[in-house]
Amino acid sequence: MRDSTIDRGRRSLLTGRLQEIRRSEIHVVSLIVHAHPSRASDISHSLERLPGVEVHANNGRGKLVVVVETEGDADMVAAIKRVDSAAGVICTALVYQQSESLDLDE
Repeated sequence: MRDSTIDRGRRSLLTGRLQEIRRSEIHVVSLIVHAHPSRASDISHSLERLPGVEVHANNGRGKLVVVVETEGDADMVAAIKRVDSAAGVICTALVYQQSESLDLDE
């Protein structure tokens, strides 16, 4: 059950202020990453080396489908920033985001 006293607004999510729920949730995001076409393969391999990052598709022309899985909101924001700032990445677009509560008693 979520604590209703925690501000779960967009600004709190983006600024990492949801630390209180960090260990009890898992976040999954899907990104479209536009990369330099001539370096798409190299960029795909370098993104795969980032923790929690999987490249699911690479059209060979610079468009990559990337999934990122993290344990908390602050980690998710940091992971997206790492993908977006990776060498050769032109821009990143968030397509999907989901967070699930984990039952820590199991």
